[in-house]
Amino acid sequence: MKRKILKSVIILLSFFMTSCYGSWNIFYEGNNVDYRTPVMAVLNDLSDLSGSYNVLIITDTHFGYKNKEAPLAALYLWLDSVKGTAAAPAFAICLGDAVDTGAQGEYEEYLRFCETLKNLYGIRVVFNTCGNHDIYQSHWGNWQTNCYPHTSFYKFKTANFSWYSFDTASGTLGKNQLDIMKKDMEADPNPKIVFSHYPLSEYHLAFGLGDTTERNFLISTFLKNNVRCYFGGHNHYSHFSDMGLYDYCCPSFRFNEAWTVLHVNENDGTAVAEFSK
Repeated sequence: MKRKILKSVIILLSFFMTSCYGSWNIFYEGNNVDYRTPVMAVLNDLSDLSGSYNVLIITDTHFGYKNKEAPLAALYLWLDSVKGTAAAPAFAICLGDAVDTGAQGEYEEYLRFCETLKNLYGIRVVFNTCGNHDIYQSHWGNWQTNCYPHTSFYKFKTANFSWYSFDTASGTLGKNQLDIMKKDMEADPNPKIVFSHYPLSEYHLAFGLGDTTERNFLISTFLKNNVRCYFGGHNHYSHFSDMGLYDYCCPSFRFNEAWTVLHVNENDGTAVAEFSK
C-alpha cells in the first residue's frame, strides 16, 4: 500500500514538474531566459501618440484550449460600441499565454484574432509579452516567429511615457535582463508603464516570481524610477494594489471572460486601469 502511495506521489510530482509550468518554477532554473533576452530592443511604433487615449490589455487568451470558448463575441461587441469614439483603444497589449501549448496552429489562430483587432477596430499594434504556456515544451521559436515585436524584452516611448516589457515566462528575469532594465530606467526620467506575464506582488508556488529577493529588488527599482503602474497576468483572476505604484494582476480573457482598459493621459502623467468585470 505504501509503495502504491509513494508511486502515485512520484507520478503527480513528475507531472507537475514537467507540466506547463516547468521545473524552473520549482528550482528557479531560468529555463534559458538569458538566451531569450540578450539585449533590450527599442521600438518606435508609437512615438507620435500623445494626449489622452485608451489601451486594451488582454492576458491568458490560451488559443488552442478546447474545453472553454474565448469570449470573442463579448469583446467584439464592446469594441463595436466604442469604435470611432475617444473610448476606442489606440493599441493593445497581450500579457502572455496567448496560446495554450505553443503549437504553430494555435499561433495561427491567435494571429487571426490580432488581425481582427487591427483591421476591423483600428488598433494600431498588438504588443506581446512571453508567457509560460507560449514556450511550453521548448516552443520559444514559435512565439518569437509569430508574436510582435518578435523579442520578449523591449521598450517603446509615446509622447511622455516610457513603456517596458520584460520576460518572466520562466518565473524569473535572470540577472542580465534585470541589470539592463535597471540601468535603462535610471537614465530615463519619463513616467513609466511596465508589463510582463507574471504578477508583481502576488506570490503562490508556481504562480508568482518565486525568487523573493529578485521580486523585492524589482519593486524597489520601480519605486525609485517613476514607474506609475505594472501589469501582469498568469494567475487568471484580477487583483489590484497601490504600493506607491499601481499593481494590476489582470483577469484571464478566456477563463474569466474579461479584459482590462488602461486610461492614459500624457498631459498630466496619469495612467489608471479598469477591469471589464
